[in-house]
Amino acid sequence: MELRLVLKNAAALSVASVLSKAISAVVGISVARYLGPDIFGEYSVALAFVGTFILFADFGLSNYMVQEGSRDESVLPLFLGNTLLFKFFSLLAIFALMLVLMPKVYNQSIQNMVFVFGLAGGLNALHCTIYNYFQTKQQMYLAAMYQFFSTFLIGALTLLVVIYKGNVLMISVAQLATTVLISLMLYIHLRKHIRLEFKPRRLIEMLKGGLPYGMAVIFSYVYFQIDMFMLSLMLPPLEVGIYKAAYGLIAILLFIPGILTSVLYPILFQLGVESKEQHRGTIEKIFKVLSAVGIPGSVLLFVLADPLLTWLYNNRFPQSIPIMMLVSWVFALECLSFSLGDVLTTTNRQWTRVWIQGGAALLKVALNLYVIPRYGIYGASVATLITEGYVFILYYGIVRYQVYKVQTWRQLPVVVLASGAMGITAFFLRHLHPLASATIAGVLFLIILISLDRDFQRIGGYILRQVTHRVKLS
Repeated sequence: MELRLVLKNAAALSVASVLSKAISAVVGISVARYLGPDIFGEYSVALAFVGTFILFADFGLSNYMVQEGSRDESVLPLFLGNTLLFKFFSLLAIFALMLVLMPKVYNQSIQNMVFVFGLAGGLNALHCTIYNYFQTKQQMYLAAMYQFFSTFLIGALTLLVVIYKGNVLMISVAQLATTVLISLMLYIHLRKHIRLEFKPRRLIEMLKGGLPYGMAVIFSYVYFQIDMFMLSLMLPPLEVGIYKAAYGLIAILLFIPGILTSVLYPILFQLGVESKEQHRGTIEKIFKVLSAVGIPGSVLLFVLADPLLTWLYNNRFPQSIPIMMLVSWVFALECLSFSLGDVLTTTNRQWTRVWIQGGAALLKVALNLYVIPRYGIYGASVATLITEGYVFILYYGIVRYQVYKVQTWRQLPVVVLASGAMGITAFFLRHLHPLASATIAGVLFLIILISLDRDFQRIGGYILRQVTHRVKLS
């Protein structure tokens, strides 16, 4: 593949992901602020219920298509056709099952949203397969374009509903209208560029090949989202809304380590084959950079939880503040774990990573079954932290004793020192606007970090040279 195409895809995905997350954050905060804890809880319950069912529509077929289609493009018409055909009928069955199994405790508003979100979620599941097709064709920029447009349109329609004071069902209808439009656009695109083939007899073979990918997706969903589903079954919508207002903000930030490592994946795979020592050194540097993002980020979220949530939600979610202080550390743990997990992926140990995630998913379910009935949303927060700690410890142990002795702890003292100074500064400035106190504390963090660490001096120098060069050009 040409370097120019690689850069085009990487840039498109990165920019689209960042902008989409920013739009999603603004829309999510606006919706929560507008609806309030109780109605926002109903909205979150419906989303969690539908998301859990839609998860089982694919069985890994889309990822298997990427694997096989990357090796031989001639199979794409058959693989895409069979995958879409299978997902269409599986989604019909899932939609019917979802309506039959809908808990009786759900009020009429939640039931209506489940119906609408079910339709939207089914269409979006089909979209994801087409985005995987774009990925296989090395046209990830097309996937980025459609995904961004979808996020933008959902955001625009949702904000219109909020501005004109529509009800929560209208917000869900805005999402359905967007998915219908995107479906039409993708249908027109496919008709122009590919003639689909259908051979149902090949489906069993494809399902066997896609099973590992399907398991990984299920484990990942359970790991990150099952607490919302379990809360929706055990607690009233009000408490679900309180929890989602805090955890939702953290979940938005979790794309950061993924963006960084996805850009570096090709290099890491190559180094994993050519030079174990270079691969280890690269992982250690990524670990340091991610720790310098995750640790100070969690410190700021912990210290400024009160003024930040008060400002973002217009003081409508005061009960979310202690939840935010607990789950804020999920961001740090996820950043620390990510680079270690990539060691397993880039040294042909993906199955080990999958089984760790599977164990974490089961642990989280077991913990939630115990703590939610006893401690409610606080118990769910602690269960999430324990699960994140479990993943980090296992990743570190397996990498350290089965792959190579990574020098991770020596990367942390300066980051921890700078984060501590930043946290103390933010604490004393917490009566200012949260953005002002975070900015001042963040500048102090960068000054300490760059002053005491050579790697960050190099990074800071590189950024300064790039900015100076662009200023001169302009």
